[in-house]
Amino acid sequence: MKSRKAMDINEFIFEYWSYVATQNEEKLKNYFSEDACIRWHNTNEQFNVEEFLRANCDYPESWNGEVQRIEYIGNKIITVAHIWSKESDISVHVTSFFELIDGKIKTLDEYWGDDGTPPKWRLDKKIGIPIQ
Repeated sequence: MKSRKAMDINEFIFEYWSYVATQNEEKLKNYFSEDACIRWHNTNEQFNVEEFLRANCDYPESWNGEVQRIEYIGNKIITVAHIWSKESDISVHVTSFFELIDGKIKTLDEYWGDDGTPPKWRLDKKIGIPIQ
């Protein structure tokens, strides 16, 4: 993958998330530098590229996903994506911080959160409304 211009970074991100959701190991590995570092902070785990591919591509079930937001800060990209199972009621949102060097992911810091209903104490207080 050649160095990317700002114009096609959106394509890079949308393709990347498509391959994450479809668990396409062959395509995904091309997005990372050989010595990339991937961190999942919610579970206090750090992966190299091969470990990340195992964690993502060996995960059970079939998935769908969509990018909901992209922000740029220099060579860093922040995304929010929605990933959900085609076979069960699992639905998550992930906020990801990408650092690109020479058009490849050098570091990726992610925060995965399960989607669900508000806790009972907030429902009891009748505060907040569903996001439209």
